[in-house]
Amino acid sequence: MKERSRNPATKKIAKERISELFVQAQGAFAEHPERSNRYVELARKIAMRQRVRIDRELRRQYCHHCYAFLVPGNNMRVRVHRGNVVVTCRTCNKKTRYRVVRPDGGTEQ
Repeated sequence: MKERSRNPATKKIAKERISELFVQAQGAFAEHPERSNRYVELARKIAMRQRVRIDRELRRQYCHHCYAFLVPGNNMRVRVHRGNVVVTCRTCNKKTRYRVVRPDGGTEQ
């Protein structure tokens, strides 16, 4: 296996490539959903090899169980339940929950 680079510039390049792969996945989903799943797989491999975290908005665009690229209305369902956003992947039927926090602290008058 190739040794991981210690140059901090490679982490920046890795983040750019990961975000570009998610842009490509978004564009390819309409005609080739399996290709967009492959782009997610490649982005995850880059992130793991370079030990880079995938940004939150990108992390929420794929299923963490089957690694399918998720598009609302096509292969995912979004519901709000008791302060959580519940995302259901229609490929594997797994549910992922995200906590919703009010930005103003929840005080309304």
